[in-house]
This record gives sequence, C-alpha cells and structure tokens, in this order.
Amino acid sequence: MAQTVSGRITAAENNEPLPGVSVVLKGTSQGATTDNTGRYSLKLSGANPTLVISFIGYTRQEIPVGSRTVIDVSLQQDDKSLDEVVVVGYGTQKKINLTGAVSTVDAKAIQNRPSTSLANALQGVTPGVNITRQSGQPGNEAVSIQIRGVTSANGSVNPLVILDGVSAPISTMTTLNPNDVESISVLKDAAAAAIYGAQAAGGVILITTKKGKSGKVTFDYLAQYGTDWAINIPKRLSLIDEALFSNLARQNSGSAPEYTSDDLQRIRDNIPYVVNPADTGAYLYYNQQPLADQVLRKYTSMRTHNLTARGGTDKLNFLVSGGYYEKQGVFKVGPDNMKRYNLRVNLGAQLTKHISIDTRLSYTLEQTRRASADANGSYGLLNYALRWRNRNPFLTPEGRYNGIGSGSLALPLQEAGGYNNYDRNFFDGVFTLQAANLIKGLNLRAIAGTQYRPAYRELFNRTVPLWAKSRITSYINPVNSFQVTNELTKNTNIQLLANYDVKVGDKHNFGFFAGYQWEEFRYQSSYSSASNLVSNDLPTLNLGDDKTKVATQDIQANAFQSVFGRFNYNYADKYLLEATLRQDESSRLAPGLRKKIFPSASAGWNMHREDWFASTLPFFSEFKLRGSWGRLGGALGTGIGNYDYLNQLSRGSNLVLGNSRTTYVNQGSIPSSSLSWETIETTNGGIDLGFLQNRLQFTGDYYVKFNRNMLTPQQLPGTIGIGTPRKNNGELKSWGWETELRFRDRIGKEFTYSVAVNVSDNQNRLQSYSGRTVVSAGTNNLIEGYPINTIWGYQTAGYFQSADEVKAAAFQDNRTGAGDVKYVDQNGDGRLTWGKGTVADRGDLILIGTTQPRYLFGVTLGAQWKGFDLTVFLQGVGKRNYAPTQESIAPLMVTWKQPLAIHSDYWTPENPNALFPRPFVAATHNYVPSDKWVLNASYMRLKNLQFGYTLPITLTQKVGINQARFFFSGQDLLTVSGLGKFQGYYDPEMRDGVENDYPFFATASIGLNVSF
Repeated sequence: MAQTVSGRITAAENNEPLPGVSVVLKGTSQGATTDNTGRYSLKLSGANPTLVISFIGYTRQEIPVGSRTVIDVSLQQDDKSLDEVVVVGYGTQKKINLTGAVSTVDAKAIQNRPSTSLANALQGVTPGVNITRQSGQPGNEAVSIQIRGVTSANGSVNPLVILDGVSAPISTMTTLNPNDVESISVLKDAAAAAIYGAQAAGGVILITTKKGKSGKVTFDYLAQYGTDWAINIPKRLSLIDEALFSNLARQNSGSAPEYTSDDLQRIRDNIPYVVNPADTGAYLYYNQQPLADQVLRKYTSMRTHNLTARGGTDKLNFLVSGGYYEKQGVFKVGPDNMKRYNLRVNLGAQLTKHISIDTRLSYTLEQTRRASADANGSYGLLNYALRWRNRNPFLTPEGRYNGIGSGSLALPLQEAGGYNNYDRNFFDGVFTLQAANLIKGLNLRAIAGTQYRPAYRELFNRTVPLWAKSRITSYINPVNSFQVTNELTKNTNIQLLANYDVKVGDKHNFGFFAGYQWEEFRYQSSYSSASNLVSNDLPTLNLGDDKTKVATQDIQANAFQSVFGRFNYNYADKYLLEATLRQDESSRLAPGLRKKIFPSASAGWNMHREDWFASTLPFFSEFKLRGSWGRLGGALGTGIGNYDYLNQLSRGSNLVLGNSRTTYVNQGSIPSSSLSWETIETTNGGIDLGFLQNRLQFTGDYYVKFNRNMLTPQQLPGTIGIGTPRKNNGELKSWGWETELRFRDRIGKEFTYSVAVNVSDNQNRLQSYSGRTVVSAGTNNLIEGYPINTIWGYQTAGYFQSADEVKAAAFQDNRTGAGDVKYVDQNGDGRLTWGKGTVADRGDLILIGTTQPRYLFGVTLGAQWKGFDLTVFLQGVGKRNYAPTQESIAPLMVTWKQPLAIHSDYWTPENPNALFPRPFVAATHNYVPSDKWVLNASYMRLKNLQFGYTLPITLTQKVGINQARFFFSGQDLLTVSGLGKFQGYYDPEMRDGVENDYPFFATASIGLNVSF
C-alpha cells in the first residue's frame, strides 16, 4: 500500500528551517525538496522504505520510515571542510588549524585534461602560482613555475618539489603521471615553508601520490584521444602580394626592385619556373604553393591510456598503475613527437600493531624526437617556412632539394638534415618505516628516498646536397657530425623524523616535531663527438675522422645536512601558534660559513569557535585570522655554484703558438669566499571566511617579501681582466595579494553546481644592486628603483603624414619621411636620444611596461545533473607586456625575411592609421623599441571545457562495470587577449624577444573512464 510521509527539516545549530534539502526514497529516483519553510511531502512505495536526506554543508542521513507518516529531521553541519587534513612540511595538519599560507589542489581538478604535463594542468588552478610556457613543441615546452613572483634579481628561483615526502628535481612537474596524483599542497609563505629552510625561497610544492586501500581489487581505466591544432601560425601573403610589397619597400628605400615586370607577369600567369637565361644550369622560381603548408600540419594528434589497480586488506594494500602519453608535433615531415611511459607501484604494510612500512616506486621513460636544427629563433625551421621567400620551392622540378635562393631550407633540414633524439629515464623510490604510538602520541619515521635518472642524447647533423638544375650549389651541414651525450642525475635523501602530540586537559593541544635530513646531489655527463663521418647514413662515432673526435666530462655534486623542528599549540581549536626552526649546512658554501638558521613564527585565531560568535555574527560558519613571519633561503636559485668559494681553473686550447694550438690553464674569476645564501624575509597576513555552512568560502592573503642580502657583483676596475667576486649586499622587495572564492550548492534533488574564482597579484622593486642605474631602449633586466625586466622605449604619436610634418618635428633619422612612425620628443631638445642612458638622464625614453605577469586569475564553473557533468575552466593574466624582436615584427628588416599577411595593413595616404608604417627595407628607424611595438599580453583562455555522461549503474553492473563515463575535454579552445591585430601571429604567453617560435596548441579530445 502506498504511504505518504511528510515533515520539517531544520538546522541543528539554530533550529532554522532549511529550504532546498533533497529527500529521496533510497534505491529509487522518487524524491522531493523542502520548501521555504523546510517542509516536504513524499509518496512512498515498496517494502521497508528508507529516506535519504542530503544538503550541501550538512551531514547526509538515512532514516528508515517504518510506519511513521511524519518525520522531522535536524541536520548537523558537515565539518569535513573544517576537519580536512592538508599535507604540510614533513606531515599533515587539519586545515582549520593552519596558520600559514597553504593552497591545496585536489586530483579532480586535473583529471581527464589533455595537458602535456602536470605543470601545464596546474596553470591557473591555485592563486599565486605563475606557470608559463615558452613553446608548444612536444617535450621542449620550457615550462617555468614561479610562486609569488620574483624572488631574486639573479635569475629564477625554482620552487622546491617534494614528492611523497622527498625532494625531487623541478623536472618532476613535467614527467610525473597526473593520473597518479592524489593531492597537491603549495606552501607559499615563510611560516608554511621555513621547515625546508635554505631551499624554500621559491615556495614548496608537495605532491602526494595515490595509494592502495582495503577492500576488493578495483581497476580504473582511462582512454583519451585528441586532435590538436596550432593557434598562432601566421598567414602568408600570396606570392604576387609578397613581390609587390617587396618592390614598394625597395622603391621607398631608394633601391632597385627585386621583381622585374617579367617576373610579375610570370607570377600572374602562374608559371612555376623558367630556366635562368643568365645561367642555364639553374632556374628562376615563382613557386606559389605556400611553403608552410608543405611542412606544417593543420591538425596533429595526442592520446593517452592509463590503467590503475588498487586494493588490499587492513594489513596490506597496494596500487599499481601504468600510463602512456603521446603527442605529435606540428611538422608533417621528419621527427617531431614526444612519448612518455609511466609505471608506479605503491605498497603499504602494517607489520605489527605499531610498525608499518610504505614503499613507493616509479619509473618514467620520456622519448623526444626532433630534427637536428632548432625550430625556434631567427634561423629556426619555422622562420624558414614562414618568413623566407615563398618563390623558392623546396624541390627542383627533378625532385631534388632546391639550393637556389633563401626559404627552401625548412624541408631538407626537417626531413633529411639529421635528428636530435633524447631519452630520459626516471627511477624514483621512497621507503618509509614508521613506528606509531609506541608511546601515546609519539610517531617515529625513517625515510629513504632516491632518484636515479639516466639520460641519453644522440644529435646527428647529416650532410644534405642542395641543387640547381643540374649541379649542386651548396650543402646543409657541409661536414656531417655526430654527438653522443650520456647524463646521470642521482639524488639520495635520508630523513629521521619524530612527532609527539599531547593533549593536556580538554583544551590544550601541543605538537612537537623534530627531524634530521641528509641529502646528496650528483650530476655527471660525458660528451663525445666526431665530424666528417665516412657514412652519411650510419651515424656512429667509430666512423668519424680521428682528428675531429672530442670527449669531455662534467661532474657537479653538492650535499646538504639539516636539523629542524616545529612546535604547534592550539587552545580549544581557537588560538593557534606555530614556530619552526631549521639549520642547513651546505657544501656549496665556504668552510666556516656553511651553516645558516631559518626561523618562522605564525599565529591564528578561529573566531567562530568563540562562544559569543554564533549569536553576534550568525551568518559566518568560519572566521579565521592568520599572521606569519619567517625567513627562507635561495639555495635553489642560480646565484651560487658548487665551488664558487674556491679558486677555479679552466683549461683551453684556442691559443695558437707557431703552427699549432697550445693548451693552457687559466683562472676566469676571483673566488667569492664569504658568500651566503640569499635570505628572503616574508611577512604574511590572511583571513579565511565561511558562509552558509561553508557552502561559500573565501580566503585572502597579503604579503611582503624582502631579499636583503642578495648577491651583487663587486665593482672593480675593468683592467682586472677576469670575473669579479660577489657580495651579499643587494635588496629586492616583492609584495602582493591573493584571493580565492568558492561556492557550491544544490537546486532540487539532482542538480548541483559550484563556482571557484582565484585572483592574485605580485609586484617587485629592485631596491639596490651595486648602483645599477643604466637605462637603454628595450628590455632592461636590472635598474635600481624599478621592477625586474622593465621595457623602455619611445612614446609614439601615430605616423608622419607629410614631408612638412617631418621637417617641423624633432630630428629622428635621416631616412624619416611620410608614413614613418612619429616619436615624441619628451625633453624638448629637438632630437630623439637616450640622453646619458641613466635613470636621471634617459633622454626621450619612457617606461612602457614589464614582462612580469600581474593579476593572475582562474575561474572554475561546475555542474552535475543526473549522469551529466560539466566543467568550464577559464585562466588568464590581467597585465603583462613583451616585445618581439625587430626582425620578427617588421617586414624586410633583412631582405630575406618577407612580409606576412598581417603586414598588408601598411600606411598610405588613404590608410593613415594603418597597423604598420610604409614598406621600407631595413627600416630600423620605424621599429626601435616603443609603445607601438611593445605588446599587451593580457589574456583569458578557455583553458579546459569538459562535458561527460556517466551511464546508469543499473545498466553497467549487468556487465560487471562499476562505473562508465564518456567525456569530451577541450584544452585552450578559445583565447581572448590584448594583442589586438597581432592575435594569431603571436600568442600572449610567448617570451619576451620572441621570433617565430614553435606554436601553442588547442586540443579537442574524447575519452572514456571505466571502473570495474
């Protein structure tokens, strides 16, 4: 018999009604939601009905109905978000008791993304973490990671990567299988990171991999296939437009035309070539087939497979996973791809009541295949295909590689000019022996970690003949060569750790932690090469000319020894205190100066735990204030080498005495015997807020960092002739803020949604650096009183529209005429200059911008309804500038670099506000650094769009499958940027000084998740 049950659902903390609560009959889709008064009514069917009551922010309840017709329910707040455990340095803490600036990333945020690496998948996910790429080339993306902006003026300071408790090279972020990751924590301020001392100035990234779990063995399989397309390959002009542009540029610059009237007519008549009347053994070419289309793919592919098995008992658990990832590059001929194979075995065993062991082993093989020639830069493969003369085809009519004219090198270099094969192996292991609760609250751990990472590279430059009609005109790699490099990186890490947690009374909680760590790093490589090989098709060192053979060896080694401790106290989870102290001793510093201490202190106040808080501020479910101070060391920077405190001798052989080279030994620099680590002092204030039972959460931080003992070169007379020693007396200030807002809720019984937004900003100023005040046009790395990497140039005011306007303006260049760029004479001296090239007298230069990104943001939108799920992730940068090279942005800066389609928008009297000035050969006067050519690289990307459908479990269980989900996942599908008309030629993420670099890709993929 049908039964009707009704009732009222309220919040236990204040007895207020809860609207929108889901009330469902267990095992069915029958259900109802509460109205604005918290009331519901539901007709039931079947025997022994049970109600499932759920609401975001509250604990789910299952209530047997029995014979009742009225069931009122009081829901308890779900404190999981407050009791969430976060991985921190050498341990874990409850999130609610954290006093430092720590961001966490759940594995779900990076799942099923067609990203090339874990680092790329993290871009924009968490505030304060800046991840950039310089290239889209598979296996050669040059990913950089920066936490809270610039740390030193002496190059980048990488974050410390901790994988399963053991430090790992930064390359781990690009080789680790993202499907193996359980969670990621980012330690950003000194309170959180000071426990890692000298290596933590760049922040700390803690990665924890998945482990087995008790229960029956389960298998998870992921298959994903995608199509990629380049998003910033510029369009070329047709050959006739290229020829007319070239002739006009030569006319404007007072030189003869490149293309005669006969040439132009042949192009119009679509004649591909004629025999050169001045040299009947060669051709005159008029190729109109786009060179780029012959060597570059419009679409490439990616695919990935991953299989994970996990299970175990209460005494023994395991996880075994295997992954495969492959990505093709943009070149359709020759080698251009990357493959990665991952294998992981994680085992855990409870040996006795107190003793357990945890073993985590992984192996990665990454294989990168490229041409021997570089793809990027002024003489890279892409430059040949995109900028050199299109008239000259890749092949002669006889089918041989063409050697007439420029532009025909891309195909023979990529297809036949050799290869650059790089194989990297990564053997990593972490072994943890733990003794828990030998005494109540006392945990002892011994950890041994190792990385053994051999790599092997073969670089072969093959000789390729280039032909005219019937003769060889030149060679690519006239003397062939073969190079072999063997590399080996070894890290050994030993830790002895002790935790003791004790509670005194009901409210006093103490935590004591102490540890010792010894770490050794060693890198060694051997390089061998030979030239003039007997065979041009069987590269081996044995076939090289003995007189050309070279063998060198490189060894780098250092060691760290550290002791550290941490003290935690909280009173009734209200008042929180934490202090850490670490002493690091490093072989990279001079004896007697090798030890340095890094302290930190932090405090927090959980105001919402106060008795008066709920009645005074009832709309808050969490309110925490945080503050911290501490010091961190810059050991992961590039400022100090392994042996800078020693007199170092170098061997050379480029001195010729008589008829032979003479070997000599020299000292290249004066040792810096008193160096210490750059020390970064950080102050941080933060607030954590929760509303609506933590359905709405906000986190905000403001910080200031000072590097007060930054390395600077001593200023000695140039006559000293060698490198000068350095001192710790520079200063850099960096400051910024971070915010994160999260909201999750439910509409009805089956529709849930979430929104997450993070925004952060960072600025810096070089306070002092050996009196460095020199200013020049272009990008200036270091100027006291200004940010790192500022861009200086001239202010522009459109174009000169007439010769009279040129005469009336300040003198710019003797070539200046109508249609040229007009610059502003800032100091009114009647000419355009840099002045004395100093901050005090910089002539007409102005500060245009900086390459440092600001206002980083990420927005994640999620929704689930029945079996459907949708995730939209937007990522971007609010402010950044960069300047391409002159040859990249200008047409015909050198005669062989041709105009592109974008250059057709040039000045004429009828087009006075064009994008480019009048065509002109070698127009350096029009392309000096200025606000016209410094690009606005702010952008927003549709970083990921994911739409999935999970088949009903009633259907999948019939074939023994627990879950089956089909999904679409797109990466970088849409980009909106400040580049304006340069969008598509350049990409907003590209490096300063870019010149036709390898493009970035957008990806559309389909995939399948299966669990059984």
